[in-house]
Amino acid sequence: MPNEISRVRKRRRTVAEPVQKPDLPPLKAKEIVAPVKDDLRAFYRQYAKMLRSGNWMIDRISAHLVRSRGKGLRPTLTLLAARSCGTEGPLPEQTLVAALVVEMLHTATLVHDDVVDRAAERRGRPSLNLVFNNKVAVLFGDYLLSKSLQGMLAQRSLEVLDLFSDCAIRLAKGELVEAIGARKLDLGVEEYMQMIGDKTASLISAACQMGPLSLSAGEECTKPMGQYGERVGLAFQIRDDLLDLGDGDVSIGKPVGIDLTQAKLTLPLIHALEQVGEGERKQVLKKMKLAKRLWKRGRTANVDDIVQLIREKKGIEYSREIAMQNAESAVQALATMPDNDYTRHLKRFAIYAATRNN
Repeated sequence: MPNEISRVRKRRRTVAEPVQKPDLPPLKAKEIVAPVKDDLRAFYRQYAKMLRSGNWMIDRISAHLVRSRGKGLRPTLTLLAARSCGTEGPLPEQTLVAALVVEMLHTATLVHDDVVDRAAERRGRPSLNLVFNNKVAVLFGDYLLSKSLQGMLAQRSLEVLDLFSDCAIRLAKGELVEAIGARKLDLGVEEYMQMIGDKTASLISAACQMGPLSLSAGEECTKPMGQYGERVGLAFQIRDDLLDLGDGDVSIGKPVGIDLTQAKLTLPLIHALEQVGEGERKQVLKKMKLAKRLWKRGRTANVDDIVQLIREKKGIEYSREIAMQNAESAVQALATMPDNDYTRHLKRFAIYAATRNN
């Protein structure tokens, strides 16, 4: 992370140059889980089993959550990482539980985020806080955190506990910095990279390390996987910033600039603001604060002029470059891993994270 901040510091006031992608076959979204599809089926069976409580109300909430599950990228990375170490045959239950720990911790943060953001929808379905209420959603998020902790303890590994205690601190820190940043609107590039490292990359890095840790693999597997996950997480989050600005599949019909209307500072915007005078910067930030007030009242402000400013100041090109730099670093981190289909797939996923269209 410090090396990446140093590189960003050197380039932050320049216009991004085109980046050559590593020579890897492009990965399509539908191909992501292909190498571990059987492992993933076993994982989802274990997931449904672990969520059962015997209480009809909790089981009803769990069923809603299972039906509205996402792409499962983080547990997929855990399973791929385990396979990359050279594991053959059915994965042990320990590895499936390791993937569960990751997914439950991630889902708990999303449930809590939806309450904070007053979200009405998650993954195309009504959010828990809308179907039930905020109190139930918060408590169920706590339930998921408890189940995640149970899974961590089941690993019987101090390394796992160290990994996730650090991850939990980083997750909370990243969310707090983002919340404070949305009020003050004064994040710079370095602070932003640190924030997304904590908020997004920390859990993806932990997910990648959990695969080899569940197999008691040595540092020769866990260390490169941790480095890989950190870089992939940065690339993934920066690409999210770009998708919010319409730099993706126009056919998906998502509105442009949602982050701007919620006064979230993202890398393309931060770069653009560094290219303008103090007066124009204040005007942009003022408009974002107004947009957030309207958003809280259920209204949407027009931020097209801010999006246009970002485009004019090459914020999109700059951010694409930083995302690809991180993807390239992720690929390089796996240089010492066994050269098998799973390792090659992880490398392709890194490029996908930086270039995906939805």
